[in-house]
Amino acid sequence: MQPNETENKTDGGHHPFALIKRVFRIFLGYFLAGVLAILPLVITVGVVVWVADLLGGFVGPDTTIGERLRLSGQHVVDNAILAYILGWVFVLAVIFGLGLLVEFGARRLIQGLFDAVMNRVPVINSIYSTSKQLTDMLKKKDEADLKGMRAVFCLFGKDNPTGLLALLTSPERFRINGVDYHAVIVPTAPVPVGGGLMFVPVENVIDADVSVDGLMSIYVSMGVTAPEYLTVNSKSTKTK
Repeated sequence: MQPNETENKTDGGHHPFALIKRVFRIFLGYFLAGVLAILPLVITVGVVVWVADLLGGFVGPDTTIGERLRLSGQHVVDNAILAYILGWVFVLAVIFGLGLLVEFGARRLIQGLFDAVMNRVPVINSIYSTSKQLTDMLKKKDEADLKGMRAVFCLFGKDNPTGLLALLTSPERFRINGVDYHAVIVPTAPVPVGGGLMFVPVENVIDADVSVDGLMSIYVSMGVTAPEYLTVNSKSTKTK
């Protein structure tokens, strides 16, 4: 063996920079393992905080609705925080009482009053009708409309197309410029309640062997839970 080869092997195995690099990789591996372990908890807390902030922007103590709740509670108590809580108790009690009336046969009367009022307000009526369609669909016991919702892949490109995991809202086809399209919702990560509505050609939409809950889990985890719902190539799991 030549002296240069021996010298190179010695440098590669015992060089201080090689040792530091090896130790850094070990610590980095442990750190990434910890990140992946805590990531679901972090994402869950982030989503909960985001929803809480969103609700706080609408009904928090400093909002118009929160101020009205506080004023209604101040008729009973003087403490501002306690008055705000008492106002919420009153609202929840009213909602509970409304639910009792609905369950005991007043559903058509109450729904008719809501429809008569909301449908007369411009702009608001379109928002109300859309939300009513969604709630009516969720209330159907046979889940006929919900069965139309399923996870799909939208393929873009000819050779080795890109697959976009999305939610097919209904099996209906929409004729646009002579081509049949499906309406799909593309969620955002890690908050899948957002996203965008896209119309994709029917031939570019294929079923994904994933449940709707699985689709949401994949987006919330930013792809970490994908191996639990999608087929994994065994070759990709082998270490090099």
